[in-house]
Amino acid sequence: MPLRSTGEPPARSARLNRRRMLELAGGATLLAALPPHTMAARQDASATPEATPAASPAAATGPMTFPIPGTLAADASPEFRTVAEALVDAMQRHAVPGVALGILANGREEHVTFGVASMSSLEPVMPETLFQIGSLSKTFTSTAIWHLHDRGAITIDETVQHYLTNLKTSDPSVAETVRVANLLDHTPGWYGDEGFDTGDDDDAIARYVSERLPELPQQFPMGEFFSYNNAAFSVLGRLVEVATGTAYDAAMESLIFGPLGLADTTLDRDEVLRRPYADGHYAGPINGRTSLSVQTPLWVPRSIDPAGGIWSTTRDIIRYARFHLATGTDLPATGASVVSPESLLRMREPAVKAPGLEISMGRDWFVQDIDGVRVISHNGDTVGQHTEFFAIPEHGFAFVLFTNASGGSGVAMVVAATALATYPGLSGLAGKVGLASVFLESPDTPTVALSREELEEYAGRYEDGASISTVTVDGEGLMLAAEPIEIPGAWSPAILPVQTGPASIAFTAKDAGLARGVLRVPFVRDDAGKVGWIASGLRLIPKVD
Repeated sequence: MPLRSTGEPPARSARLNRRRMLELAGGATLLAALPPHTMAARQDASATPEATPAASPAAATGPMTFPIPGTLAADASPEFRTVAEALVDAMQRHAVPGVALGILANGREEHVTFGVASMSSLEPVMPETLFQIGSLSKTFTSTAIWHLHDRGAITIDETVQHYLTNLKTSDPSVAETVRVANLLDHTPGWYGDEGFDTGDDDDAIARYVSERLPELPQQFPMGEFFSYNNAAFSVLGRLVEVATGTAYDAAMESLIFGPLGLADTTLDRDEVLRRPYADGHYAGPINGRTSLSVQTPLWVPRSIDPAGGIWSTTRDIIRYARFHLATGTDLPATGASVVSPESLLRMREPAVKAPGLEISMGRDWFVQDIDGVRVISHNGDTVGQHTEFFAIPEHGFAFVLFTNASGGSGVAMVVAATALATYPGLSGLAGKVGLASVFLESPDTPTVALSREELEEYAGRYEDGASISTVTVDGEGLMLAAEPIEIPGAWSPAILPVQTGPASIAFTAKDAGLARGVLRVPFVRDDAGKVGWIASGLRLIPKVD
């Protein structure tokens, strides 16, 4: 595939605003297009076209036309063929030009690719095409941390400052007490979605931790709540560097990629450019008409590589899934020794519940227990690329889907549900697995009427450094409007979708907000019982007025 220009790199000290950070490692941010996280870098990734027609430009205007070459094997199983057919239909409806799918079921893995890697070249997606896996990278970083824990180089329950002696945070007491475990389960409490592009050299992560981390405001007491935190994983990446005495990317190659035989998984940009790779795309209105265009920039800054910078293929991710599903026992000795079976199991044990939602965070898998069946998962998003991954240890089942356009989350929601409904023994999980199911409320769920006095408890201003959200009482419910805080010189996608307007909020129970009739928006109270935060996209946004 010909090399494609990605433009000039941002300046070393260019700040990443909230909009951009949600793109970079926002596998958990399915509400990004809904106030208060009305960030222009994301479309509503949690809603089906039937639920919210405006969420997908293609759904509103009819299927777009683009080439869809495919690599479906002649001997594909009937189940896999059914899922592949649903995938082709969904990518057309959601204007996604290229996809790669891998499924492990009953000991057999199957893979397929459809479409094109880039609308600029029309090169077909092939099994070896690299996609950005976004926040699924966090599970690789946490796997490296557990490897180091097993070797005695890091202890999960030790303070971070024990290893990073110069660690500083805006609240000095947090720097002294935050543990490695708090980083893994997203409970450090500092603002986690603003970053710095601190350069492309081996010191980028170290500079981020020393220069930017001390500036991030503390938004709730350390350890009290879960709130998805990209900055915590930059700190974990720095721990990997200090423990190994080498740069994060080199450490990941020696600790994880190499021993597990993941030959197609990399953080090396030069390696990506030497191989076929997928561009991200924007699908939506440009100059008054619906368009499908290559999105830029291509790269995640090195300072947040531990949160979302890895590139891979479905074949490698399924191999990685086998390792986690079998707790290392079905791999050669070099692979089985990467992380102990005990530590792999600890990674998928629930550590903290997401406020107001039926999902927990492990260290570092998302965990759902559905009708007695445990599911581990992690999504990932970069600019115009989406990764959907989940695994069901009890059934030895794993699913990974890569898409290369802003409608990818909608595709993933449909295809994941189809897979679960199709494969034997999994139909009871269809529509219940993954972040989309966590955020989406059933359309027939009854709402409750709160008194004006109760509604007034939620009214006020919520602010987290990237947006100012105002909640006002409106009749028998609430109205929520969000205003992004623009940061001059901030790095953001080249093409910004049209932002949505204010959202009405009803309630299914006290503190259980429901925006636009389908999307759960919990409110969280402090120890005194006062409303202190609104939760959106798995983030807690403090009430400031």
